[in-house]
Amino acid sequence: MTRRTSAEVQAAQAALIERRQEVTTRYRDGESAAALAREFVVDPGWLRKRLDEWGVPRRDRSAAAVVRGPGVRPL
Repeated sequence: MTRRTSAEVQAAQAALIERRQEVTTRYRDGESAAALAREFVVDPGWLRKRLDEWGVPRRDRSAAAVVRGPGVRPL
């Protein structure tokens, strides 16, 4: 796999920031930060920092399962 250029990384980050409302809603609804990072092709650590900056409460895996509800497969 070839490394992405700085411009490609910045473009992926900008695309995620443009969809901030959608990203935060999906995270609050139970989607994992890792899954969102994969979809937007950004570093998971970078995304977690953005969620912190945006004031979105972080959760662990068990809390995510509670948010999704019983019988819902892990993301």
